[in-house]
Amino acid sequence: MTASEQRLALGLGAVVVLGGAFIGLTKLRVWKQTVDMRSIEMETRRIEADDLMAQKDFWNQRFTWLTDKQPIFTRRGDVDRGFLEQLEASATSHGVTLPQIQPIEPSERAGLVSSTFTIEARADWESMNKWLHDLQKPDAYISIPSLTMIPNEEDTSLVIVTMNIQKWFRLPPS
Repeated sequence: MTASEQRLALGLGAVVVLGGAFIGLTKLRVWKQTVDMRSIEMETRRIEADDLMAQKDFWNQRFTWLTDKQPIFTRRGDVDRGFLEQLEASATSHGVTLPQIQPIEPSERAGLVSSTFTIEARADWESMNKWLHDLQKPDAYISIPSLTMIPNEEDTSLVIVTMNIQKWFRLPPS
């Protein structure tokens, strides 16, 4: 091998070694970033798990309270009738009239089912707000996912509320 061929072979070898090193270092850097990201993710999960374990007693107390207090779903007709009677009695006690009540399809979530109505209610502003506040006590399990309140055009001292209202029941254990 001549001197120029040796230099060419040495240069080619250096390019191959440097290229291999560059590719290897690039792959090593990508691998290190992946490991670092997974390490951060695992550390975050561990911190969240520790935080949840610290709150374990609180959530167990809440679960116990819910299973003791939340009404159990029996039959659709009984549940709807009971909820409707509750709404009418509460509205009457606050001076709210319910000219329109329409049952609608119940909502379901994991372990829960609702009795749902679309209601139109009419009363003065103060009575309406007291009634709405009274309906949504934590132990009533009533939610109002949508509500529209407008002034009555015929009698401006009154407001008209149209709302979807739900009472949630726990499904019986199976």
